Amino acid sequence: PVGYRTVLNLFVFEKHTHKEISIALNISESTSKSQLSKARSLLRKKMKEFCKVQEVKK
Repeated sequence: PVGYRTVLNLFVFEKHTHKEISIALNISESTSKSQLSKARSLLRKKMKEFCKVQEVKK
């Protein structure tokens, strides 16, 4: 989802704090933290699925 992706990019790659993200996106700090957590979980899941597919193709 776009919200997860935006928060992940701002926090991980652009090094913004949750406070800065909450102000920029007009969301609460807890929403920023929650979306980051969900984004990381989803990314982990997708990476595991991708790795399994790559192993099968070998």
